[in-house]
Amino acid sequence: MRVSYQHANVHSGNESTLLRFTAEDGTRACVLVDAGDNVDVESMLADDEYLNAILLTHAHIDHYRTLARNVHHSAPIYTPPATASVLEQALPEAQKDNDLGDISVALEALNPINEWMSILPTLEVRPIPAGHTPGAAGFVLRFRDENSSDDPFTGDQHLLITGDFTTRPCAGHPGLETSYPFDIDCVLLNVSSDDEYTTALNESLETVLERAFAGSQVVVATSSLTGVHYATILAQVVAELDRELPITLVGQAAKLYNALEYDDPGVTTHEVFERPNEVLEDGGVTITGPEAPTTGSSRRLLEAIGADPGALFIQLATDNNDGVPNTQCTTQSVRLSNHPSLETIDDVVRSLAPIEVVIKHARGGTLNRFQRRFDRCFTWGTNDQDVHRLYEDGRWNAPGWIAEETATRIRRRQWEALQEHALEADTTLDVTRREPITLEAEGVNLDALKATFARTAADPYVSTSSDAVTAGEQESVTETDSLEEQSLEAELLARLDAIDAKLEQSEETVKARVLSGGEGEQFLQLLDQTELEAGEVIELSFNPDSRSD
Repeated sequence: MRVSYQHANVHSGNESTLLRFTAEDGTRACVLVDAGDNVDVESMLADDEYLNAILLTHAHIDHYRTLARNVHHSAPIYTPPATASVLEQALPEAQKDNDLGDISVALEALNPINEWMSILPTLEVRPIPAGHTPGAAGFVLRFRDENSSDDPFTGDQHLLITGDFTTRPCAGHPGLETSYPFDIDCVLLNVSSDDEYTTALNESLETVLERAFAGSQVVVATSSLTGVHYATILAQVVAELDRELPITLVGQAAKLYNALEYDDPGVTTHEVFERPNEVLEDGGVTITGPEAPTTGSSRRLLEAIGADPGALFIQLATDNNDGVPNTQCTTQSVRLSNHPSLETIDDVVRSLAPIEVVIKHARGGTLNRFQRRFDRCFTWGTNDQDVHRLYEDGRWNAPGWIAEETATRIRRRQWEALQEHALEADTTLDVTRREPITLEAEGVNLDALKATFARTAADPYVSTSSDAVTAGEQESVTETDSLEEQSLEAELLARLDAIDAKLEQSEETVKARVLSGGEGEQFLQLLDQTELEAGEVIELSFNPDSRSD
């Protein structure tokens, strides 16, 4: 078996790759991984080559923009069932603003898979969970070579395509595993990274919750799949805080949420709405798209709340953007790109201990930096569209630009890494499984959010004694009292104290002589000058100690 790779759009996103597998009898299989910007697979195929399959890792448009144009020779599009469901909704919607070709061709070619699928008698493929976005996957390609020098018992070799990935789960979909029941010999590694993702996620959650719990109308504008992810996290956070918060998904995000069969408490969906007030609510969060606030439902909802100084419009952007137009409502833009940190990428390579790593989804200087990043494997960081042969004659090749002495040193280190490497027989490769959301695993700092927003219920069994409260003394407030309630109570108590003091100061003492003590009537003669008027009713206090003869 011979195995080679060829970048399909190295000067665009560089996420798309053409793999070629040639068996001993000359049978060849050509497999395209993703179909991003400016991919023309037909121009890459020789006259005697045919496209056998397309592997689609996930339904972000930068990975499927040319999908319909690159379906040739009746090639199936293999993808996980969840991504197939998303794509059925996403392609018609994306076609409204993009020239995607005849999308019906792509929809007819969709072939959801979860198990091993045969491409050649000696070549199989299956998807594996990859985090990143709901429904995303990587792929493992397994080929047999009886002449293999690495595995003389079975001859099985395994090539892993990560696609965009995270080792974190995403909306309940598991992240990329770093250990498998078999050795991973080669990794096609997407190296898009973001060290600030968890920080941005938690800051955005805190802002949204703060404004929504204060009664504001909150609109979150983002891409449809990110909207689904964000809604599931937000709903789980609210449940953990033991609070209530209406969350409304609208438009394409609502369609994908329903297509993926989510059902979180407090979340409602409106795929279509006629008036913005149908989906906006005081003290509620409305999640819409696209992330650009100048088109679609995002524009309509921004216009609806733009004149309200108490409202919040927050944009969750996957890339750098021009921000939100000036309005009277509060606006904020947060870069939220769900990719692994550089440290995580290093850990993945270290844990898998592959012989070969092909760097993808990077260009120029990033390719060069990664080419020197790993010292226990051969790293291909090519910045061209040449055909590079990875495997032949039963052996994984060293890049041609590496000296033989260096290649020998890398092979020795790779052998040492394999001695430390353990296979994980219990790893679940099922890409259809979805687990309960674990906020900490998703990157949420739940303790910090609880410290800010969780309610502390008053203990009904704590007794207080009325004797302990004296006049003019302010009662202690419970932890559930807001700052506004405490301030109001203090002001009222202060006013009562002032009234009491005024009353005390207005008391007047005068002397009087009893003139008669007849039955039923008594007359008093005031001995001190007063300002009493005729007919006025007063209260008298007698002091026995002040009596005189």
